[in-house]
Amino acid sequence: MELYIEPFSGLSGDMFLAALAELADGGYDDLLSLPQALNLPGAEVRVTPVVKCGIAAKHVEIIDNEKNSPHRHLADILEIIAKGAIPAASKSIAKEIFSILAEAESRVHNVPIERIHFHELSAVDSIIDIVGNALLIDALGVKKTYSTAVCTGFGLVDTQHGKLPVPAPATMNILAGIPIYRGEERGERVTPTGAAILKYLRPIFDIPTIRVGKTVYGAGKKDFKEPNVLRVSEIIAHR
Repeated sequence: MELYIEPFSGLSGDMFLAALAELADGGYDDLLSLPQALNLPGAEVRVTPVVKCGIAAKHVEIIDNEKNSPHRHLADILEIIAKGAIPAASKSIAKEIFSILAEAESRVHNVPIERIHFHELSAVDSIIDIVGNALLIDALGVKKTYSTAVCTGFGLVDTQHGKLPVPAPATMNILAGIPIYRGEERGERVTPTGAAILKYLRPIFDIPTIRVGKTVYGAGKKDFKEPNVLRVSEIIAHR
């Protein structure tokens, strides 16, 4: 499958999850069963219909019912993935996405990859977020991706390190080489996870004339004046 991605409201893991699950046969069922497949029983996947500025979409939320989730290193996360009851190709995709994130964090903090604490990204919900996207990319058999420029937002964002500029430093590292623009509304539009998933897909930004088939929308959690959705279309032909 070839995909046409339009991140006019940015990118996040949950936006990708909902959009890709809409495209994949049984995509939502795969997500609902993922906590069990990864032996993370404290997690729960919820799928909720929403409307963003008149556009009907779904939002996928991962609830972490565990308290005080440990801060994991990359090796800890890779072990969870390796032991998961998911296809080998899905595991490989998830590992590559986490490696993209680890390399970005390593450059920002000037710390070796093996010593990086993932903080928010080590939580159960983030692990399922990334592995879920890997599972769907594998299920769809994505071979090539085209994308328009990414809207990042602007301003400052609160993190465990204090207030950081938008895009956050790790996100900006991942977006290197990707066309971006600020947009007209203050706020964080691109998360590190969303950027890493797009980076993994190695999108082509020189978009040819195409014909699209099914078009879907994956909703983000935030509300903006513009629809906070990621639009993804299946490419059925090139002209």
